[in-house]
Amino acid sequence: MKIALIGDCFIKLTSILMVVTLSLLSAGVGSAEIIYVEPGNSIQAAVNNSTTGDFIVVKTGDYQENVTVNVSGVTVTSDPESSGGVLVRSPDENSTVFHIKADNVTIKGFNITGSGKAGSATWGGVGCPPAGICLEHANNCTIEGNNLSENLYGIYLQESMNNMLSQNNLSSNGIWLDEGCSHNRVFSNVIEKSTIILGAQCWNNTILQNRLSNGEGISIACCGGNTLVSENVIINCSTGIDIYDVQARTVLRDNRITNCTYGISLDFVFYSGIYNNTISNTSNGIYMREECHNNELSGNTITSSDQSGIYLLDNAADNRIYNNYFNNTVNVRTENSKGNSWNTTKTQRTNIVKGSCLGGNFWANPRGTGFSQTANDSNSDGISDQPYKVNGSSFDYLPLVMLSSEP
Repeated sequence: MKIALIGDCFIKLTSILMVVTLSLLSAGVGSAEIIYVEPGNSIQAAVNNSTTGDFIVVKTGDYQENVTVNVSGVTVTSDPESSGGVLVRSPDENSTVFHIKADNVTIKGFNITGSGKAGSATWGGVGCPPAGICLEHANNCTIEGNNLSENLYGIYLQESMNNMLSQNNLSSNGIWLDEGCSHNRVFSNVIEKSTIILGAQCWNNTILQNRLSNGEGISIACCGGNTLVSENVIINCSTGIDIYDVQARTVLRDNRITNCTYGISLDFVFYSGIYNNTISNTSNGIYMREECHNNELSGNTITSSDQSGIYLLDNAADNRIYNNYFNNTVNVRTENSKGNSWNTTKTQRTNIVKGSCLGGNFWANPRGTGFSQTANDSNSDGISDQPYKVNGSSFDYLPLVMLSSEP
C-alpha cells in the first residue's frame, strides 16, 4: 500500500520490502512504516505523524529546523541511498537541533550544526542546552554515524541511561553526560577540538575506542564511579584523562596518550585501576594529588615526559605502583606523599619488559644509564640484585632489569 498525502511534507509507504532494506539501520520491526522526508519539507512533521517502530528517512538536502522526538522506538536516519549528505541546522542558536525525549530512538547519519557556539549561545541551566543532539530523560537510544560541528554541545545527555553513542565525528563540540547518566556506552567516536565529559553522579559508563585530538581529553567529575575508560587515543590535549573525586572503582586501561600537558590526572581518586596505558611526550605522565589513595598502577609505559613520569603530591598515599616502564629524565617526583609501594610480591608471571617475574618497575632514562638499564642480575631472574631508591625513604625492592630489547 502506498499513501501520498497531498500538501503535506512526507510520503508514507507500508512495504515489507522497504522494511527489509532498512532493517540494517535498526533492529528489525516487522510491521514498521517508512516515512520519507523530501527537501523543503519538515522532519518534525514526519516525527509528529510517526508511531513506535517507524523509520523516518530524510532525503539529501539542507533542513533548517529544531526537531523534538517524543515518540518512542522511532528511527530517524539520512537516506543511505542518497549520494549527497543531509544537513540539519538550527535556525536558533539557543535551541537544540535534535531534542530526544523518548526511549529507544535512533538518530543516524546527519550533518548537524548551528546550535550555538561557546561564547555566543545562552542557556539558563534548565532542560537541554544548545546542542546538536540532546537526550533528556531518554533511555536505550542510539546516536550513530553523525557529523556534528560548532554547536555549544555536540551530544548532550541529561539523566539518560543505557544509550549508545557510536561512530560520530565531532568538531569544535564534544560529548557531555550530565548528572545522573548511567550505563551508557561512548564508543568509537572521533572528536576534534573538544572533549568527553562525565558529570556528577554518573555511574557504570563505558568510554571505549574514541579518538580525541587538539582539545581537552576525557574528564570524569565527582560522585560517580564504576566507569571503564579503555582503548582511547588522545593526542595534543591539555589533559589526556582527568578524574576528580570518584566514589567507586574506575578503570583506565589500554589508552594511548601523547603530547598532552598531563597524561592522566587523578584528584581524590580511591580504589581505582590504571593499567597498560601508553603515555608519551607529556609534562607529567601520571599526576596524582589531593589524597589519592589505594589505587593500583600497573603495566603502564611512560616515556619522554618533560617534568616527571609520575608526580605524587598532597598526601597521595598507599598506592600500589609496580610493573610499569619509566623512561624519563625525571621518573618520579613526590611532595608530601608517603606510604606508596613500588613493587609487588615476586611472582612467576611475564612482566612489562618480557621477563619471567613480576616485581617492581623498570627504571630507565633517555641516556641509557638508568638504574634498570645498568643493574646487575646475577641469577637471571629479571630482578635487580639491589633495590632502587625511588625518592626519599621510598624504595623499589624488586626493580626489573634491562633485557636485550626494551618495549
